[in-house]
Amino acid sequence: MATLNALDPTPEQIAAFLGHPKAGQPVFMLNLLKFKDKATYKEDRPEASETLSGRAAYARYAKGFGAMLKSRNIDGVETVFGGNANAFLIGGGQGAKVDGQEWDAVAIVRYANASAMFEAVSNDDYKAIHYHRRAGLAGQLLIACDNEKVFK
Repeated sequence: MATLNALDPTPEQIAAFLGHPKAGQPVFMLNLLKFKDKATYKEDRPEASETLSGRAAYARYAKGFGAMLKSRNIDGVETVFGGNANAFLIGGGQGAKVDGQEWDAVAIVRYANASAMFEAVSNDDYKAIHYHRRAGLAGQLLIACDNEKVFK
């Protein structure tokens, strides 16, 4: 099975996410992140003259996202986990190679529900910081998970 790292959801993915039967419950977003070697800012951005890694640009996005949540009093968003993707133990793919991983980092972020998550990434303040994400990410997988106790 091939994976597809992407930067944005399709309209069909948005509809499926918001229309999912568990959309009203807490959602845990599993982020598998692939950074660009070098951030690519548009020429009209002041950061275009800086030499930044994709990881550093994404860190600016993450910091801005946290500040945006606080300034807009958006509660119920919590980063549950964040860390580097180091190696496959089971399975494989491009990411099994040390020098060419499919993902560089992993994060799990909890939102109150699907609508709250979508609202957090659809306001003007978010749009003002989103360019750091685009400059830093080569692509990602973003998987909505529930908190059902699968292994009872």
